[in-house]
Amino acid sequence: MRAGKGIRLRIPLYKQTTDFTCGACAALMVLRYFKAAQLSKRNELLTWSDTMALPFKFSSPFRIAMFFLKKGFETKLMTNETSSDSGARFVCQRVDHAERRLFLRFFKAHSDLLKRSIGSSILRRKPTIADIKSALSGHSPVILLVDSYHTMKVRGMRNPPHAPHWVVVTGYEGEKFHVNDSIREEHLRPGKLTMTSHALRKAMDTYPRFGWASALIVVGKKKYAK
Repeated sequence: MRAGKGIRLRIPLYKQTTDFTCGACAALMVLRYFKAAQLSKRNELLTWSDTMALPFKFSSPFRIAMFFLKKGFETKLMTNETSSDSGARFVCQRVDHAERRLFLRFFKAHSDLLKRSIGSSILRRKPTIADIKSALSGHSPVILLVDSYHTMKVRGMRNPPHAPHWVVVTGYEGEKFHVNDSIREEHLRPGKLTMTSHALRKAMDTYPRFGWASALIVVGKKKYAK
């Protein structure tokens, strides 16, 4: 659907059933857009098992990218990550010190393996608003890492918490962007929201608060049948 200087992709909204499956839900919404999966709790959890950042519950950009590459989709991951433990230290804050070292060592080794496997599908730079517009204009959905403070603020929460969160950008019109946010909260406005480019840019800046490098995953049509 085109409207003026922009585009809107028909990507359905799916609300997550747990507090840790936002990455899986973002991936599932994109799969449904390509008619490659049904929206269901079963598929949410199956997708989560394929995208979780072992040994943690959150979804890593590398595993999400690998998930789509394995299914044959044209996939690009944009990230300016320089450290192999990006985000993991934030998650480990309440973990016992001895276990923290073990978890981080495993996470680093697994992330390094994924990076080598993904190879040329990684663009090592900070994603921009222009990258989002370019992807959407090519009919490619965008899975984006954000600080949920900004998306929940748009949805009506007065003092939302800051937390890493995955959303799907489904379209834009000029400097306004359409976003599918899977967080399920009864007191929030619907998860299909509109954000200004300024608000979205602030939401994408995840490193200062979490130590998570900015990340954007562009998913295009399948390269080959699976």
